[in-house]
Amino acid sequence: MADEPVTAGGFQQRYGPGYFRGEGSGFSSAGYETVHASFREWMDFVRDEVGPGALWLDVGCAYGFLVSEACQAGFRCVGIDASRWATRQGRQVQRAAAAAERSAANGVSAGGPAQHLPQGPTARQGGALACAWAEELPFGAARFAVVSAFDVLEHLPDPQRALDEIARVLRTGGLLLAATPDPLRFDRHEPSHLAEAPPAVWVRRLEERGFVVAHRFRQAPFNLELIARRGGTRPRVAWDALGVAEGLFELRGDPALRASLRQGFETPAAADNSRLAGDGAEVHLLNAGREPLEVGLVIEGEGLAVGEIHLGGRCLGRADEEIRFLLPSGGHGLVLRSRGTWIRLRKVRFESRAVTCAEACRTLPFDLFERYGLMAALVERWAPEAVALLDVGGAMSAEAGHLGHVEDFVPQVDVQSIDTRWIDHARHGRMEPGEGLPFADQAFDVVCSLDVLEHVPPQLRDDWLGELWRVTRGLLVVGAPFDTEGVAAADAWLHRLILERYGYGAPFLEEHLNLGLPGIETARAALERKGAAPAVVASGWLPLWRLGQELSATLSHPVQDRRWVGAMQRFNGLLPLAPGGEPAYRHILVAHRTRPIAQAALRASFDPWRAPDLAEFRAILEASPGGADDRCGATGPGTEAGS
Repeated sequence: MADEPVTAGGFQQRYGPGYFRGEGSGFSSAGYETVHASFREWMDFVRDEVGPGALWLDVGCAYGFLVSEACQAGFRCVGIDASRWATRQGRQVQRAAAAAERSAANGVSAGGPAQHLPQGPTARQGGALACAWAEELPFGAARFAVVSAFDVLEHLPDPQRALDEIARVLRTGGLLLAATPDPLRFDRHEPSHLAEAPPAVWVRRLEERGFVVAHRFRQAPFNLELIARRGGTRPRVAWDALGVAEGLFELRGDPALRASLRQGFETPAAADNSRLAGDGAEVHLLNAGREPLEVGLVIEGEGLAVGEIHLGGRCLGRADEEIRFLLPSGGHGLVLRSRGTWIRLRKVRFESRAVTCAEACRTLPFDLFERYGLMAALVERWAPEAVALLDVGGAMSAEAGHLGHVEDFVPQVDVQSIDTRWIDHARHGRMEPGEGLPFADQAFDVVCSLDVLEHVPPQLRDDWLGELWRVTRGLLVVGAPFDTEGVAAADAWLHRLILERYGYGAPFLEEHLNLGLPGIETARAALERKGAAPAVVASGWLPLWRLGQELSATLSHPVQDRRWVGAMQRFNGLLPLAPGGEPAYRHILVAHRTRPIAQAALRASFDPWRAPDLAEFRAILEASPGGADDRCGATGPGTEAGS
């Protein structure tokens, strides 16, 4: 969780002596001057990339230790930091190091006071340090061949502006080297972290500014390193080496697919580029494009027969077989489950091609597919000119088989999603529970929020609905399981089914039961007080909803697999994506700020609802026995691999 930005005086206090001794930071209590990182491993790589003696800017230099090492390596390096304390301490370190060098040259004993001084750049080595803001770099355009920003981006009040400045002062072909924690893995609260973001966000921000980006996770699974060139070819990096590509990978097809080792692999690499991978070894797969990708995966190695490959809560197949799967936009964890053993991987081959968004949507859980499919139909009918949509609370790609994103349902619209949870997606942001939406009034053509209101504490629901209405300049779509006929009983039935069959509860259902379902008339009245005039449609006919939930529960344990995906594809292929009949699991409130939507007009904009033939859906359930036997090995028609 990030604290609010502080005033200029408060900023200097935050980044004063206490910060560099571990108060609200990850530094050692012994002091940063005593325990600090070394950057020597970067020097040969940078020299090979931009040549010797190049001009280097270190943003967020602190005491200047990178500046010192770069100068010692023959670069001309300067450092800036917004902390006056840090740059003042850095200059003291420089003077102390220079005095120690002079004393040594004059024959002062090594046992004298100088031996206790911290190492730093000497006067002869140079390396100026200055107090300046990353968002306002005091340098001319295209001045530097290298800019570094290690553990800096997450501290910035305006990282987008800082990246603009970095791109401005870097010459064409120059390098940006940065490291920042991935909030999906970083579990420590640091009050000074104002701008944490997952990998897909940083990659997109850099690519928008003309960088070609490589990324890796070094020293810890949360430590994201960004190695980017301003134009030209992508830098070559491996998990434990710079200047060489990861020898384990072979990527063909769509250039949007990127792969990087994240955790669980041996280091250093074997001479033949093979690596030992332990149980839980993870590859970070990034689809940096917008369209979903169909990915073929083949692994060569030893001991593969005991392994399974998992992605986003799904088991894709056995490690010793060819696997095909759909990868939505954003970052995902491809995980090897090897039953506690180590497997030697010799080559991991990916071949990818773009597919339609509709193909990816059909692999989603039926209930999610139905509600977002109806949302897309409402946008098509009542906001066809929309170019910007905000989805509040729909954090897909967050395990549980949610391998998709809202933009897959409305590919013609620029989509932003926000949730209390992070997901690794370039168009997703995180908000604090109970806080207002961080957007201007009427910022989006469409605002939707589906199956979220029931998770908001009752005393906050009216204000929360008001926030949704505030930020739309056009259509509002709000759906929830309201306290209507049969819904509370359906929730209790599903919770009991899961608990009795598998012995564990479902937290989202427990929250429904504990908070109480919202009242539909109460929600309608709250919106009317804000000036909206919502109409209401039903979604999720309860008899069909119960069949779908029983099917999903049957095939989801102990993990969703290709049988589950195949069943969802068949089930979703039969679902009518239109307002349904009563009794319904959810109802959707629909309002437009400038185009009134009457109840009769809303219903008339769709074909009359007819109850679907439950026998077709029941046949899918009857053909899908439960159990874990061969859960990842099913192939042929009806599975994701064969459909």
